Amino acid sequence: MTIFQKLQVLRFRLPYFSCPSKSQRLAEAEGRIFSALGIRYLARLIQIPFKNTEISTVTVNCEQPSPKTAYPIVLVHGFGAGVALWGSAIKRLAQFQTVHAFDLPGFGRSSRPKFSTDPETAETEMIDSIEQWRDKMNLEKMNLVGHSFGGYLATSYALKYPGRVENLVLADPWGFNEMDPEIMPKLTSRQKSIFWVVQQFNPLAVLRLVGGYGPTLMKRLRPDLALKYSEDVYDYIYLANSKNPTGEVVFKCLSENLGWAKQPMSKRFHALDNTVPVTFIHGERSWIDWKMTRTMFGELDHVESHVMESAGHHVYADDADKFAELVIGSLKEGKTKKGPTVIIAEDDVVTPL
Repeated sequence: MTIFQKLQVLRFRLPYFSCPSKSQRLAEAEGRIFSALGIRYLARLIQIPFKNTEISTVTVNCEQPSPKTAYPIVLVHGFGAGVALWGSAIKRLAQFQTVHAFDLPGFGRSSRPKFSTDPETAETEMIDSIEQWRDKMNLEKMNLVGHSFGGYLATSYALKYPGRVENLVLADPWGFNEMDPEIMPKLTSRQKSIFWVVQQFNPLAVLRLVGGYGPTLMKRLRPDLALKYSEDVYDYIYLANSKNPTGEVVFKCLSENLGWAKQPMSKRFHALDNTVPVTFIHGERSWIDWKMTRTMFGELDHVESHVMESAGHHVYADDADKFAELVIGSLKEGKTKKGPTVIIAEDDVVTPL
């Protein structure tokens, strides 16, 4: 018997020598993050008609016998993220209402279906997947909360299915502003060449290229994440983005020129049914231009705008308590128009998982 054959025999006799798959490790990392928060949750794979895609879904039931809102809160994560990154916010929101969070198709623990390379079709496939998920979950309507890229998709969903959205909450949403036409002419030829090369690859290609070194690379690039979450966050983000990046391809398809949206919501938002209340929650220190968003939509009767001064792009993690307060406040019945509000969060407030 050769050495290889002996090793094969040992593999079957000693199954504990086998390494868990990336999917198993991702599920474990997700579980550790939720467990550290003391969250009791139900994890399911919801199959939808679109290419038999399975949508990884986490549900946390309301802690109160009588929820404060008639419909559940549904969380839509941003680019490169997943349900576990909502952890601290979920814990607080579930005090008032049942919360569902799902991994978008092509992200996290959900299936990796192949999307169209046509931007309009790809966006339609993504938002129709959300609608199919809603139908399979038997949700009549949703209080839809989207962050960053998830905010863009949530808005696109509300434009097509306004009757299914009770309230729309946009947490520092991506893709609303148009690209400043003065940016590109100011770039040098060298900078333009570098950006051209970068745009030929998927945004997180380097993370997959380095393989198992990914969590370490993430830790060096973003040491601040351990303060907002825990050390598990590096394994989680790496594993969530280590599989076939079909969702990432959709983001790339919908963006252009340094990450600006090809079809920005600034040109589409006014078509949203004005019976759908909208709340913007921005981070004052975010790279998202919240001032432009407020200028464009702040005077609409069904729109409210809040800015958390000490928060960055990840408003739900920078101060989960204040974020939950703003979300729940926006979902109250009899919502009325208010003036622009600035919420000041304490500089050093972090909520580790």
